[in-house]
Amino acid sequence: MTNIFTSVKGFFGLTYTLLLCFCILVFVQIPEIWETEEEKELSIIALKKRYIALARSRFIRTPSMVVLNKDTNWPIELSNRVINEWWGKSRTRERILSIQLLDVMIEEAKFLNTIEDNKKTPGIENVSYFDNFCKINGRLFKINITVKKMLDKNRYFAYYYAATNFEV
Repeated sequence: MTNIFTSVKGFFGLTYTLLLCFCILVFVQIPEIWETEEEKELSIIALKKRYIALARSRFIRTPSMVVLNKDTNWPIELSNRVINEWWGKSRTRERILSIQLLDVMIEEAKFLNTIEDNKKTPGIENVSYFDNFCKINGRLFKINITVKKMLDKNRYFAYYYAATNFEV
Protein backbone atom coordinates (compact mmCIF):
# COMPACT_ATOMS: atom_id res chain seq x y z
CA MET A 1 0.00 0.00 0.00
CA THR A 2 2.77 2.42 0.89
CA ASN A 3 4.58 1.69 -2.39
CA ILE A 4 1.44 2.38 -4.43
CA PHE A 5 0.82 5.65 -2.56
CA THR A 6 4.43 6.72 -3.04
CA SER A 7 4.26 5.89 -6.75
CA VAL A 8 0.99 7.79 -7.23
CA LYS A 9 2.30 10.77 -5.24
CA GLY A 10 5.52 10.75 -7.29
CA PHE A 11 3.58 10.50 -10.55
CA PHE A 12 1.31 13.43 -9.70
CA GLY A 13 4.24 15.48 -8.40
CA LEU A 14 6.10 14.93 -11.67
CA THR A 15 2.96 15.65 -13.68
CA TYR A 16 2.42 18.89 -11.77
CA THR A 17 6.04 19.95 -12.33
CA LEU A 18 5.83 19.18 -16.05
CA LEU A 19 2.53 21.05 -16.38
CA LEU A 20 3.96 24.04 -14.51
CA CYS A 21 7.00 24.08 -16.79
CA PHE A 22 4.82 23.82 -19.88
CA CYS A 23 2.57 26.68 -18.75
CA ILE A 24 5.54 28.87 -17.92
CA LEU A 25 7.23 28.22 -21.25
CA VAL A 26 4.11 28.53 -23.42
CA PHE A 27 1.77 31.03 -21.78
CA VAL A 28 4.03 33.41 -19.91
CA GLN A 29 6.55 35.78 -21.43
CA ILE A 30 9.63 34.96 -19.39
CA PRO A 31 12.36 37.60 -19.09
CA GLU A 32 15.58 36.37 -20.60
CA ILE A 33 19.17 37.54 -20.21
CA TRP A 34 22.39 36.37 -21.79
CA GLU A 35 25.99 36.65 -20.75
CA THR A 36 27.95 38.73 -23.27
CA GLU A 37 31.17 37.52 -24.89
CA GLU A 38 33.05 40.13 -22.86
CA GLU A 39 31.47 38.87 -19.61
CA LYS A 40 32.40 35.27 -20.45
CA GLU A 41 36.05 36.34 -20.31
CA LEU A 42 35.69 37.68 -16.75
CA SER A 43 36.43 35.67 -13.63
CA ILE A 44 33.58 35.08 -11.17
CA ILE A 45 34.97 37.79 -8.87
CA ALA A 46 35.31 40.32 -11.71
CA LEU A 47 31.77 39.50 -12.89
CA LYS A 48 30.43 39.97 -9.35
CA LYS A 49 32.21 43.31 -9.03
CA ARG A 50 30.72 44.47 -12.32
CA TYR A 51 27.20 43.49 -11.29
CA ILE A 52 27.34 44.80 -7.73
CA ALA A 53 28.26 48.18 -9.20
CA LEU A 54 25.39 47.87 -11.70
CA ALA A 55 22.93 46.81 -8.97
CA ARG A 56 23.87 49.65 -6.66
CA SER A 57 23.69 52.26 -9.41
CA ARG A 58 20.39 50.95 -10.77
CA PHE A 59 18.47 50.01 -7.62
CA ILE A 60 19.87 51.87 -4.60
CA ARG A 61 18.38 55.33 -4.13
CA THR A 62 17.58 57.85 -1.42
CA PRO A 63 14.73 57.49 -0.64
CA SER A 64 14.65 53.75 -1.39
CA MET A 65 13.48 52.54 -4.77
CA VAL A 66 10.09 50.86 -4.37
CA VAL A 67 8.69 48.13 -6.61
CA LEU A 68 4.97 47.33 -6.46
CA ASN A 69 4.39 43.58 -6.43
CA LYS A 70 1.38 42.90 -8.65
CA ASP A 71 0.32 39.73 -6.83
CA THR A 72 0.02 41.30 -3.35
CA ASN A 73 -0.06 45.01 -4.20
CA TRP A 74 2.71 45.50 -1.63
CA PRO A 75 5.24 48.29 -2.14
CA ILE A 76 8.57 46.51 -1.68
CA GLU A 77 11.66 48.59 -0.99
CA LEU A 78 15.02 47.76 -2.53
CA SER A 79 18.02 48.46 -0.32
CA ASN A 80 21.61 47.44 0.22
CA ARG A 81 20.35 44.48 2.27
CA VAL A 82 19.10 42.57 -0.76
CA ILE A 83 22.19 43.50 -2.79
CA ASN A 84 24.52 42.39 0.03
CA GLU A 85 22.67 39.08 0.50
CA TRP A 86 22.81 38.45 -3.26
CA TRP A 87 26.55 39.32 -3.30
CA GLY A 88 27.35 36.95 -0.44
CA LYS A 89 25.45 33.98 -1.83
CA SER A 90 26.06 34.29 -5.59
CA ARG A 91 28.66 31.75 -6.59
CA THR A 92 27.56 30.90 -10.13
CA ARG A 93 27.60 33.04 -13.24
CA GLU A 94 23.82 32.69 -13.62
CA ARG A 95 23.10 33.83 -10.07
CA ILE A 96 25.35 36.82 -10.63
CA LEU A 97 23.68 37.74 -13.93
CA SER A 98 20.20 37.39 -12.41
CA ILE A 99 20.56 40.64 -10.42
CA GLN A 100 19.85 42.55 -13.64
CA LEU A 101 16.22 41.47 -13.29
CA LEU A 102 15.75 42.30 -9.60
CA ASP A 103 12.99 44.89 -10.09
CA VAL A 104 11.14 42.94 -12.80
CA MET A 105 11.28 39.70 -10.82
CA ILE A 106 9.89 41.35 -7.67
CA GLU A 107 7.17 43.17 -9.57
CA GLU A 108 5.91 40.00 -11.27
CA ALA A 109 6.68 37.51 -8.44
CA LYS A 110 4.01 35.15 -7.16
CA PHE A 111 3.32 35.22 -3.44
CA LEU A 112 3.86 31.84 -1.75
CA ASN A 113 3.38 32.37 2.00
CA THR A 114 4.12 34.43 5.08
CA ILE A 115 5.57 33.09 8.32
CA GLU A 116 6.59 34.58 11.66
CA ASP A 117 10.16 35.80 11.89
CA ASN A 118 11.67 32.72 13.55
CA LYS A 119 14.93 34.57 14.19
CA LYS A 120 13.05 37.20 16.22
CA THR A 121 14.95 39.99 14.46
CA PRO A 122 14.28 43.31 16.20
CA GLY A 123 11.90 45.43 14.14
CA ILE A 124 10.73 42.57 11.89
CA GLU A 125 7.12 41.39 12.07
CA ASN A 126 7.13 38.57 9.54
CA VAL A 127 8.81 37.06 6.49
CA SER A 128 7.14 36.41 3.14
CA TYR A 129 8.29 34.24 0.28
CA PHE A 130 7.80 34.77 -3.43
CA ASP A 131 9.03 33.13 -6.59
CA ASN A 132 9.32 33.92 -10.27
CA PHE A 133 11.02 32.51 -13.34
CA CYS A 134 13.48 33.77 -15.92
CA LYS A 135 15.84 32.39 -18.50
CA ILE A 136 19.56 32.91 -18.12
CA ASN A 137 21.82 31.85 -20.98
CA GLY A 138 18.89 29.90 -22.45
CA ARG A 139 18.14 27.85 -19.30
CA LEU A 140 15.11 28.20 -17.04
CA PHE A 141 15.77 29.48 -13.51
CA LYS A 142 13.49 29.90 -10.52
CA ILE A 143 13.97 33.17 -8.68
CA ASN A 144 13.54 32.93 -4.91
CA ILE A 145 12.67 36.18 -3.16
CA THR A 146 12.33 36.83 0.56
CA VAL A 147 10.56 39.97 1.78
CA LYS A 148 10.50 41.15 5.38
CA LYS A 149 7.75 43.31 6.88
CA MET A 150 8.76 45.86 9.46
CA LEU A 151 7.10 45.75 12.85
CA ASP A 152 4.33 48.32 13.42
CA LYS A 153 4.82 49.80 9.94
CA ASN A 154 3.35 49.00 6.58
CA ARG A 155 6.85 48.76 5.09
CA TYR A 156 8.19 45.77 3.21
CA PHE A 157 11.74 45.34 2.01
CA ALA A 158 13.42 42.77 -0.21
CA TYR A 159 15.90 40.79 1.83
CA TYR A 160 16.97 37.78 -0.25
CA TYR A 161 17.17 37.22 -4.00
CA ALA A 162 18.63 34.19 -5.77
CA ALA A 163 18.32 32.21 -8.97
CA THR A 164 18.26 28.43 -8.82
CA ASN A 165 18.41 26.17 -11.85
CA PHE A 166 14.94 24.79 -12.59
CA GLU A 167 15.23 21.29 -14.01
CA VAL A 168 12.46 18.85 -14.77
